[in-house]
Amino acid sequence: MKPVLISTMLLLSACSCPSPTGVSQHAMPTVNSFCEHHIGVPQSVELGELLNNGHKYEGKAVSVSGYYSLGFEHSALYPDAGVDPYTVDFSQGIWVDGISPFFDGKEVHVLLTGIYTQKSQGHLAQWPGSLCVAQIRPAS
Repeated sequence: MKPVLISTMLLLSACSCPSPTGVSQHAMPTVNSFCEHHIGVPQSVELGELLNNGHKYEGKAVSVSGYYSLGFEHSALYPDAGVDPYTVDFSQGIWVDGISPFFDGKEVHVLLTGIYTQKSQGHLAQWPGSLCVAQIRPAS
């Protein structure tokens, strides 16, 4: 009986990895691996500039700040906090790829750096463009 107990304890200790759902509400989300991490020197751009003149930034590395909104089938950056993902005008934000779905924060003011494109327009092609995120930092 003792070897069974020891074997069970060893197996359980090997499986004691922390759960990704235990992310603190104030922790920054993680970046998924499918977005390019070596993007060169990004150009700082206002979110409004991306929304109005996105074609100028097609395929380029940019840094943009805004409020990240996460919800069911929703991952986007907006200029203002308080966005309701079920009633928002999607043309006022950009889709965000590459942030872990396990991030549990809402309306976090962030500075995102990544590659911008209008070729991908997010879930159901509702946004004017998207950003594949390489880096996330708190906005100052």
